[in-house]
Formats: sequence, C-alpha cells, structure tokens
Amino acid sequence: MKAPDASTFIAALLRKSGSPPSHAQIVAGHLIENSRLGIHSHGLIRVPQYLREIDSGELDPRARPEQTRTRGAVSWVTGNAGFGPVGGLYAGRRAVAAARKHGVALVIATELGHTGRLGAYAELIAASQCIAVIFGTGPQRGHIVAPFGGIDGRLSTNPIAYAVPNGTAPVVADFSTSALPEGKVRSARNLGNRLPDGVLQDPAGNPTNDPNVLYGQRRGSLLPLGGADFGHKGYALSLLVEAMGTLLAGGEVDDSSRTGFNLTILAIATRPGFDRSTGRLVRYLRSARPLDPTRPVMVPGDPERLARQRATVDVDEPTWREMVAFARDLGVDLPPQ
Repeated sequence: MKAPDASTFIAALLRKSGSPPSHAQIVAGHLIENSRLGIHSHGLIRVPQYLREIDSGELDPRARPEQTRTRGAVSWVTGNAGFGPVGGLYAGRRAVAAARKHGVALVIATELGHTGRLGAYAELIAASQCIAVIFGTGPQRGHIVAPFGGIDGRLSTNPIAYAVPNGTAPVVADFSTSALPEGKVRSARNLGNRLPDGVLQDPAGNPTNDPNVLYGQRRGSLLPLGGADFGHKGYALSLLVEAMGTLLAGGEVDDSSRTGFNLTILAIATRPGFDRSTGRLVRYLRSARPLDPTRPVMVPGDPERLARQRATVDVDEPTWREMVAFARDLGVDLPPQ
C-alpha cells in the first residue's frame, strides 16, 4: 500500500487505542519509515504487537517520557511504560542538548516500550553534528539468544547502533548482536520462509531452519552473531550491551519482574568541519575496486538511503489480518489497497 495511506491508517488505530495525536504520528512515522527501508522486522509487523500491549495494560499510549535526574553530562530518563519511539526520540534530543553543553553526553533511558529501530535515534544525533553510539536491552522474557556454547536463552538480541556525521548522508549502522533480530525470524514465520543455516537451534540444541521453533511452548534459541563457529564475537558484544544498557541503568539481567526496554545513548560533539573528514573517509572506502562491477562498494547507511525512494510499504498476510481485526474492533476505516 502507499506509505501515506499506511501512515494515516496506523495513526488512526493508535489514536483510537488512546494515543495522543502527537504520539500516534511519531510511532506511525517510525514504523512506516522502517518498512520503507525494507527493515520489516521493525516496521508494520509491530503494529499488532503494540495494540495488544495497549490492550493488556503493558503499554500506556498516553505516557510521556521525562528526565528524572542529571549529574553533569549524564542524564537519566524514564519512558513511563510509554511508546519506545517516543521515548527514544526524547532521549536522543536530551543527548544532543547535553553534548552541546559538555562535549559528551550519556543518557540512560528505562521503562520504554519496544524501542524500534535504534538507527533512527542515531541519525537524529548525527544530524546535530554528534557521533552517536546506542545500546539497547530488553526484559528477561525476551532472552531468546543463547550464550556462545550454550542452549538456553540468556540474552536479548541486544542491538547496537551508531551514526557518524556526514552531511545529509551519515554513516549509520544498526545491528543485533544475535545471528538475526527476532523480528526477522517473526517475519520469516509469517511468510512461511525458512531461516538460513547457523541462526537458530531447537530446545535440544540441534540446528534448525524452522522459525516456528522460536515460538513453541518449549522454545529454541537464537545463536549469537557469528553462529556456532564465530559466535564468541557476537556473544562478547552482547555482554557489552548488557553492561551498558542494563547494569549501568541499575538493573539486573535475571530480574523477571522487569517489563520495559532500556536504551543507553552516548553522544560526542564533533569539531566544525568534522563531517568533511567523514566524507573523505567514505570516498576512500568507495574507491576500492568492487568484486562485482555491478555492485559498487557501499558504506553503512547506503542501502537504506536507496530504499527511502520507495513510495509503498509491504505487510505480510498474518500481520494484515491482525490489523484488519483491530480496525474493525476500533471502528477505523481500512486504507485503499
């Protein structure tokens, strides 16, 4: 469907569920942008999830994030169990303001709903001429990633994102420290696709390509980034994320009472003209001879910028059926097909 129609539809669903118009627009815009970028794991597939969480009381659509305290360049933010994208934008803006004052800033945000694509907040910070590094962690119920050499889930997918200023084309990376983000496994399940090798294991520790294994009563687990042979690297990165995103926030990894997500944002102010140096770095990288002449060398962020030209967004059939059911219950008109 056309992106503007999808955005209007999602915003209407959220407003009917109790969200203020400003929150509805932020969340709808975030999800639509992710789907346009081809990052379906954090796009429209999340709409039914958010609506179910509102129904259950886990997510407060009216909640507004707030800064609870500061100590020099460090700020603490609570999302008050509200939308993750709303809290993520708030925390990102706080990081920029503090970095401009102190040269560097650290924002520790807790009690957020699902935080979505961390790269969006990194891009916001880079647009203000700051380098951004972001760490994201989730509650124990989301521990679907096994430690290297283990079978049972003990970690979340623990993403890391960063952005480096480069004019209107920042260098941006956003990746899970697991072999795949959970949303991509969910999307494969909804589409009836198999997973690549080296991503998932069943409850007994056997390799499997069946995404349904992650959602069974006895669920399997994702492998850390690098898989069975090189997953020690993803595992090590994931522990760094836990230290930055959970322990630094005063939480405990095995706290079963925790429900929200955490973000820890580091913003570093750059000198005037820094992005010109980034541009030189990017040109140098792109000057390398490509293995395939039809595929030029890229830098992180290039594929997403190319995808932004799309005017439509895709939604898988199971997600669409759930959205239609919510629309009927809430009295929201369906968008043109």
